[in-house]
Amino acid sequence: MLAVLRLFVELITNLVLFGYIVAALLALLRGGRMTRARLLIVDGVLFALNFKVVATLLRTLEITTWNQIGLFTAVFVLRTLLKRVVHHERRILLGQAG
Repeated sequence: MLAVLRLFVELITNLVLFGYIVAALLALLRGGRMTRARLLIVDGVLFALNFKVVATLLRTLEITTWNQIGLFTAVFVLRTLLKRVVHHERRILLGQAG
């Protein structure tokens, strides 16, 4: 049951990211600025990464070996670093937009 819940969260993550990408493309097609489209994609990535962290945390309930614990830690750290980098990019984009 837990695996199904995790897969559902992954599906939601992908749908959220897809929605933000479509919104960015529509903004560009309507004559919007590139900065606005980039901000939409960055916001989508940040939102999707939050769901990815939830999916990763759900996976911790299935961890039984030290190898799995190490792999989980590595994935969690990488996602956290990626989130910080994307957040930094968002701040830069907001500075350009203003």
